[in-house]
Amino acid sequence: MSERVTLARPRAAAVVVAAGSLLLGLRPVLLRNGAHPTATLVALFIALLVGGLLWPRQSSAPAGVSAAVPVLVVGVGAFVLGRVIGGGHAPQPLALRVVVLGTLAAVAEEIFFRRFVYDTLLPGGALLAVLGSAGLFALVHVTVYGWWVLPIDVAAGLVLSWQRWATGSWKVPAVTHVLANLLVVL
Repeated sequence: MSERVTLARPRAAAVVVAAGSLLLGLRPVLLRNGAHPTATLVALFIALLVGGLLWPRQSSAPAGVSAAVPVLVVGVGAFVLGRVIGGGHAPQPLALRVVVLGTLAAVAEEIFFRRFVYDTLLPGGALLAVLGSAGLFALVHVTVYGWWVLPIDVAAGLVLSWQRWATGSWKVPAVTHVLANLLVVL
């Protein structure tokens, strides 16, 4: 492979990581400017889904189902424990719109952070991929929820990134993230 192609891929990936993160971070601004909230969010999450899935993978093959199940149980258990400890109540009534948007958001974010960002950082080592994808995940949520949520989202990002590392797949963290989003509204 030529040097030009070798250098172009990481540069393109860095641009996509920055653009996706910027769009996620700008959610409050995009929604404040008169845009229809549901349509705007759906378009954003579909763009992340498509972009993340179309980018060619370079990482290793995922672990089998038998290895993924305990990792899924540990991850979901961590979010259930967080919900029990955190207490509180659902911010919105449970509605199909909330469930569908929460599910779409979770899957899109996992494709972006645990498939695309993680794979982009993986040549620097698994530790960089885990910490970098978790940290970026936490940072893009600050504009939506505020700085107080940063430690919670760092912990969530670390659990989800650990699941990615342990299974070799973005799908286990996606299932965990969907269930975590549903726990918030239950």
